[in-house]
Amino acid sequence: MYNLENIKTTEQEVEILELLSNGLRALDIAQRMNLAEQTIKNKVQVICIKLDSSNRTQAVAKAIRLGII
Repeated sequence: MYNLENIKTTEQEVEILELLSNGLRALDIAQRMNLAEQTIKNKVQVICIKLDSSNRTQAVAKAIRLGII
């Protein structure tokens, strides 16, 4: 199905995925992580690319299926 070895996520990306899965917005995540909102948005885009997802909801769903979060 999916090859986990090809998907390399950083600890920060996993943390962002976990916060997204809890329904937090980019601004909320940015405040919690002491980063700019745009930085979080950029990181979410990278996560979506890594997980071959069209949006953050798909990325979270795939991360759950893959056992990343």
